[in-house]
Parts: sequence; structure tokens; C-alpha cells
Amino acid sequence: MNTPYERLIRFADVDGAGFVYFSNYLSMCHEAYEASLAAAGMELRTFFGEHRTLIPVAKCQAQYLGPLQSGNRMRIEFTRTSTGPDSFTLNYRVINLSAGDKLVAIAVTEHVAIDLQTLERKPFPVVFTRWLEEGGS
Repeated sequence: MNTPYERLIRFADVDGAGFVYFSNYLSMCHEAYEASLAAAGMELRTFFGEHRTLIPVAKCQAQYLGPLQSGNRMRIEFTRTSTGPDSFTLNYRVINLSAGDKLVAIAVTEHVAIDLQTLERKPFPVVFTRWLEEGGS
């Protein structure tokens, strides 16, 4: 498990009814992923430039179990699992801290590594593989 990512739900995260807009759950999960990479010492702009590797989301899904509203504090926990030399999966749990640590969403993203120039799949750079192994489930 990675270090949990916490933040306040902002007005910009919510829809007209005052609840987090559905696609923003995935955006916040991606924030947690990026924060984990940064905590491991990976500066993303440098990483992608030096390694000529893209790591796009190939598949994603989310299940919404409860609401988040502007002003709520939330935490995202996730695990990462290598599924091959060029792919991995992140499994997220979104928790509403303002509602007694209530689980409000679960999400999954599947990622692949591709070459920046050819757009063909390629193995992860060593530094990224190390990050995967250190947080593997």
C-alpha cells in the first residue's frame, strides 16, 4: 500500500448539485498516483523526456458507493500490481474522512508502457519497475 493521499474537496470538483462530478473521482485517483511517483523521487516531466516512455491508462472503471461534497476531506489509498514487463494495475479506495471514514468509491486503472516515438509497447524503465516492486501487492 502506498502512502495515503489526502485532500479537501474543492468547489471546482463538484457539479451543480454540490456533489463530486463522476469523472473527477478518476482525476483525484490519478493525483494520488502522481503523488506516489513524486514521493519516490520521479519528476514526471524529466522521467518521460529521459526515458522516451509514455504510460497511458489503457482501461479504467469506477464504482460509486457514496457521495463526496465540497468541503469534505477525503483520502485515497491504492495498491499497485505489475501484470507484465510493460503493464500494471492500480486499485484505488476513495474514503470520505468527513463521514467517519466511509468508503465512497473504488476504482481500477490499467496502464501500459509505450515508446514515445513508435507508440509500440515496451518494458518499463528500471526506475519505474523499482517503484512497482516497492509497492507491489
